[in-house]
Amino acid sequence: MNIIAIFTKTFTLLRFNRKSRHFKYQSLEEILSNTEYSFFLTLKESLSNDYEIFAKVRINDVLTPDEIFTIQNSNAAIYRIPPKHFDYILCEKHTLTVIAVIELDDKNHIRREARARSSFVEKVCMTAGFKLLRFPSRSSYRSQAVRDVILNSLNPST
Repeated sequence: MNIIAIFTKTFTLLRFNRKSRHFKYQSLEEILSNTEYSFFLTLKESLSNDYEIFAKVRINDVLTPDEIFTIQNSNAAIYRIPPKHFDYILCEKHTLTVIAVIELDDKNHIRREARARSSFVEKVCMTAGFKLLRFPSRSSYRSQAVRDVILNSLNPST
């Protein structure tokens, strides 16, 4: 990293820290939309005996760039992730090992930004070896149908 980049980064951080003391925050009250919450309840009802389910998990909470990256590439990979999250992750009950990523595709999914995000999530899951399951956004879900799709995807031979 050259000296100008270091200076710029330091100056930006100092300005941000000074300004951030005056920020005010307010609660969003709900972390999930009605549709996301409905699907979350369906996941819990259909899978909570077998798996732990977490909603809106930041991608960089469960993934990190591979060590073969150079420092510069690693930083670029890390900075690309932070604002992104997985809709849901399905984890092994006792170890909390990630078993699958579940994405809920809503009507905004056709927008360019949403398609770019989906493409990024697909690549991230593929390189990490995570199974990626997609469900269309609906007003309601049948627990058994969701369970069947997930279990069949995780265990295709059964």
